[in-house]
Amino acid sequence: MIRKICEFSLSLNDVHRPDWASTTMPADLVDVSVLSQDGRLRLGSSSSQQQQPSVTEPTVVVGTTSDAGNQTTRSCHCPQWTLKRPRHWVYRGEGNASIVLALPQEKKIVKLAKIDYKLRRMDSDNQFVAQEVNGGIRTIDETLERLFFSQKILGSLLGDGLVRPCQVCHVDLEEIEEVDHLIDVFRPAHRKHKRLAPVCHVIVCPDCTLLPPAMSTATEQQQLLSLPVTCNNNQAAAATTTVERQSAEPPVFCVELKPKQGFLSQGHQHCPFCLNQFLKRKHGKIQLLSQYCPLDLFSGSRLRMLKAIVALTRTPQNNLRIFQDGNLVFAEECQNNLLPVLQQWFQLDDTSDRTLPLKHFCTLVMEALTMEICDGPTDQSVQGVHCPALEESELEDWNALMREERGDHSLPCLPPVVVTTPECNDSWLLGSSNTRLPSRSVLCRLLRVQSLGDVDFERLYDAYDALVARFRDGSVPYETMRWTHPHTGTADWLLSQEKTSDQTMDDVRLVQRYRISSTTRDCSIMIAFQRRLDPSAKRATSGAAAAAGEELPVVRDLSGHVYKCHASVVDLDPKPVTCVEKHRRRNLAMNEAFWLSNSDGSSHSSSVNRLPPPPPPKV
Repeated sequence: MIRKICEFSLSLNDVHRPDWASTTMPADLVDVSVLSQDGRLRLGSSSSQQQQPSVTEPTVVVGTTSDAGNQTTRSCHCPQWTLKRPRHWVYRGEGNASIVLALPQEKKIVKLAKIDYKLRRMDSDNQFVAQEVNGGIRTIDETLERLFFSQKILGSLLGDGLVRPCQVCHVDLEEIEEVDHLIDVFRPAHRKHKRLAPVCHVIVCPDCTLLPPAMSTATEQQQLLSLPVTCNNNQAAAATTTVERQSAEPPVFCVELKPKQGFLSQGHQHCPFCLNQFLKRKHGKIQLLSQYCPLDLFSGSRLRMLKAIVALTRTPQNNLRIFQDGNLVFAEECQNNLLPVLQQWFQLDDTSDRTLPLKHFCTLVMEALTMEICDGPTDQSVQGVHCPALEESELEDWNALMREERGDHSLPCLPPVVVTTPECNDSWLLGSSNTRLPSRSVLCRLLRVQSLGDVDFERLYDAYDALVARFRDGSVPYETMRWTHPHTGTADWLLSQEKTSDQTMDDVRLVQRYRISSTTRDCSIMIAFQRRLDPSAKRATSGAAAAAGEELPVVRDLSGHVYKCHASVVDLDPKPVTCVEKHRRRNLAMNEAFWLSNSDGSSHSSSVNRLPPPPPPKV
C-alpha cells in the first residue's frame, strides 16, 4: 500500500540542492504555482506572511521530516486542491509515467505520477544521483523541473501557441491512495505493474480535448484554479445553465495523434516506427503491422499525408484516438466503429458512399496539421499557407486509396521531399529536415525539434557512456543534466553549434539535445474541432485576432462547412538520461526482429519476404 512504503513522502520539501540551485530553488520557501515570464521560478520570501487556505491562492503545505531523531519542518507555497466530492472526475487514460483524470465540469485534467513498486523508483536517472532523496520518490522540485522543461524549454522551441499552461498543486496523500483504489477497475492490465506514486503534488492542465476559452495564456493560467471546490445554490444554478447552453452547441470532436519520428536517421533506410512494428508483433503486442509511416505524415505531400491518416484509421494502435466532448469514442482499445462517429461529426445521413465521411475526416485533419499557427497577440506573420492541392493524377490515386482494403506494409520508408531553402531565419533550424510543410505549422515545428536527435549514433553512445562513467566516479555531478541548471539548462546553450574546449560539456549538450528530440518523438498532437453555425464565417481568422482571444482559427471540410479548431502539443515530460541506453537496446532488438521476420517466410505474409534488408545495426 502507498502509506506502508512511503510514510516519508511528506518530506517532499526536504530536498538536497546543489549550490548553483540556491538562486532558483531556495530550500526554505518556493512558490511552485507559477513560472515567471523570464523562465525562472517565482520565489517567495521566508518572511512572507502565510496565506489563508484558498483554491485560488497558494496554501502553505507543511511537511515534517525526521533527521537523526530531530524533526525539521519546511514549507512551500503550493495551491491546495482536492479530488473529493463535489468535484467530479473520470479516468481518462495513462502513459508510462502518469495517470490522467479528467474534470469534465471544469474542462481540466489532472496528471498523477506513477511508480513501479518492484523497483520503488519513479525515475531511472536516480541511480546517478550521489545523494538520493526520499528513496527514489520524486520531490516537488523535480516535479517543477519537469514542468519547467515542457513550459519553458519546449515552449520556446515549439512556440507558446502550442504548449498550454499548467499548474502544480497539492493533494493530500489520503486522496491519492483512495483514487488509486477507485481507478483500478478501469486500468488496462498491461499498465498495472505501476500504481499511483505516494507524492502529494499533481499537475493541473487545461483539457485539450475541448476548445480553449477565448482568453490569453496568462489569463488561462490563472483560471486553472479559479473554480471553487464547493458552490452555493446560485452558483450551482448558474453552472447548470452553462451546461445546458453548451449542450445546445455542436459537439467538440478532438483528434489525438501520436505522430512519432518524422525524419529518416543518418544512414538508415527505415524509420524507427516501422521497424518497431516487427518487434511489437514478435512480442505479441500487435497482430497486424500498421500501414502508417510517420514519414508520409511529415512529407508535406498531400497525397502521402492523406495516405498516412487513412492508415491510422485502419490500424490506430496507440497513434490515433478520437474524443467527442471529452469522451473517448474511437481508439484501438475502444470497440466503436469509426463510420458512425464520422457520420455524426460531419452530419452525413446518406450512407451510399461509405468513403465520404473518411474523406471529410482526412482532409480536415490535414488542413489543421498544415495550418500556420501564431505565437501571441503580437505575432501577425501567419499567412494561412497550406500544402499544395492534389493534382488530377493524385486525385485518382486518392480515390483508389479510399476504396481499397487494408494493404501490405511497405518498406523501405520514403524520405520526405527536402527543400533547399528553409523558410526560417533561426540558425539552429538550418540543416534540419526541411520539408514542403508550411514553416509555422504544428508538423513542421515538431519535425524541426525532433531533428535535434538526427545525430551520429556512435558519437551519441560514446558521449553517453563517458557521462555515465563520470556520474559514477563523481567527477561530473548529475545536476549538470538538470533542465533548471543556470548554464546547461538554457535554450541558447542547448541549441548552440559551437564546439567548446571541454569535451564533457560537448557530451552533455549532445545528450541533452537527444533527450529533447526523444520527448517530441513520443508526444501527442491534440486538435479540437467544433462546427460553426454561422455560414458567413471567413476562411481563417488572422493570427493576431486569434491570439488575442477574439476568435479561434477555422478550417473547412469538403462540403465547405466551417470548423473552429485549436492545436496543442501534450505529453512533453522530459525523457531521462537513460533513454539513450534504452533506445540503443531497442534499436538492436528492432533490427533483430526485422531480420527474423524477413527470413521466416512460413509464418508471415509474402509481403514481408519482399522487404529489402536493413542496414547493419548501429551500436
